[in-house]
Amino acid sequence: MPEKRPSHTGGDYDDFVDWDARLGREAGFFKTLFEANGVQRVLDVGAGSARHSIMFASWGLEVIAVDPDDAMLAQAEANVVRFSDQVSDGGGSVRIVRGGFGGLSRLELGLVDALVCTGNALPHVVGRDGLTEALADFGSVVAPGGVIVLHLLNHARLISLHSRVVAPKIRDTDSGTKVFLRVIEYPSAGEFLDFDFLTLTRALDGEWDMTHRRSEHTAIPAELLAKELPCAGFGDMQLLGGHDGHALTDADESIIVVAKRR
Repeated sequence: MPEKRPSHTGGDYDDFVDWDARLGREAGFFKTLFEANGVQRVLDVGAGSARHSIMFASWGLEVIAVDPDDAMLAQAEANVVRFSDQVSDGGGSVRIVRGGFGGLSRLELGLVDALVCTGNALPHVVGRDGLTEALADFGSVVAPGGVIVLHLLNHARLISLHSRVVAPKIRDTDSGTKVFLRVIEYPSAGEFLDFDFLTLTRALDGEWDMTHRRSEHTAIPAELLAKELPCAGFGDMQLLGGHDGHALTDADESIIVVAKRR
């Protein structure tokens, strides 16, 4: 199944995310979940630059990081080298594989105890038929009793508010100051959202430059996932509004779905 162009290049993505803060917020959630379910093998789908994969491997887990984009894969490989001490000290491993939604079963990776899809990657499926195909594919690679974790923006909130912009992020990097803007368009009756990703860079000499990418996202409200996941063989579903484990509310900016393979 074809996939849309990713929203960031590998280097931009790592600049966009404050990884120390993010992983600090999320580590306890994932570690508790994995330990409670005896997780040893993890499939990180839409792994991007593999920072989650590296964290999981530092806990002694076998991790397979899958992404369809060559730039992200290159960044992932670089990060695995950069953080190799964390992986080796923890006794785990990270394997980087090129692949995308709907094609996991063809990669012959074997069954996993947990599948995670974070970083708002899932909305890159092509329409709701693409979502159905991707979730069925997820079900084919998760062992019975295994867990799935999906993390994405709360599209129901965005659509109800008709929000036009996500709060900008400003990062100081080696190449200068970067400002990341996300502007949203609503081109259809609730099925798609167009995200314009603008990166403004003020170089060290004070000059500004702008790059722009448009990415069409499939709208995936929590209710749609609650309907589709049982059809893909998942149950015991939890809809959460944050990594602190609170139940999803209309005001939450993101949704986290945890479910078990039947």
